[in-house]
Amino acid sequence: MELIYPRDRHHPLVTFLSEDPESNKFQVEVRNFPACSPFSAVRIAIAMETMKERTFDCVEFGRHSFLRCLSKEIFGNENNVDIVKTELSNELLQNISEYIPFMGEQILKSYKSKVENNSKSREELAKCIIERIEDDLPCDDLILWLACTFFQTPIYVFRVNDTETSTIGDWTVYEQVYRRKRNPQKKTSYAKKCHHDSVYYISLLETGIKQYHRIIPKLKECNCMLKEPRCRHEIDPMEYHSQHGTSFEQFDYNK
Repeated sequence: MELIYPRDRHHPLVTFLSEDPESNKFQVEVRNFPACSPFSAVRIAIAMETMKERTFDCVEFGRHSFLRCLSKEIFGNENNVDIVKTELSNELLQNISEYIPFMGEQILKSYKSKVENNSKSREELAKCIIERIEDDLPCDDLILWLACTFFQTPIYVFRVNDTETSTIGDWTVYEQVYRRKRNPQKKTSYAKKCHHDSVYYISLLETGIKQYHRIIPKLKECNCMLKEPRCRHEIDPMEYHSQHGTSFEQFDYNK
């Protein structure tokens, strides 16, 4: 177990929130690697080369695991899911047209009649998706695009996938879907800023059942202290299967 105190944490995410949070929402960040099955996606991923300088901070199993990860990334705890949920919902409602190209087949098929080029139907579409987010229903990768755009921060997602012969790990990077002016940096004593020559990013593990956990640097406060993940395709060195199959779009780092 590792403790990161509020005075030692440094990240820019809090500066994008619509309102300054109360200071009591920021708590000591308790990082803990839980006991889990040897064949779980977490155990298999931790043995891979890309995790040599990284480890996992697993959030509570259950609803809104992605939002729990973001809450802990910002506040050091999982208790502020509602704040993050509200920010992402407003982001979608205010910019629905920009996100339609990033909606997966599941969303487009469910709300085909609302994907029309008029403001009323698109507002209805946004409200339907917001209800799905609130109910923790699948939204394809849309919630990842929402988060990386609202916080103007790349999100790297590591997925473990079984093939017929091996277990494979791949990183996918999500970056903001449209450019906008960065919000003025609010003065805050809640966290230190990253160094000028470092890059801040969020990194997560996604299991085959769409459960998210944070990926964090070993014995370091912030991801900015490590270079961004570059592993595109890695075979499990332990040669066993995670039984957490998943399909996803691979990111081409050679572009």
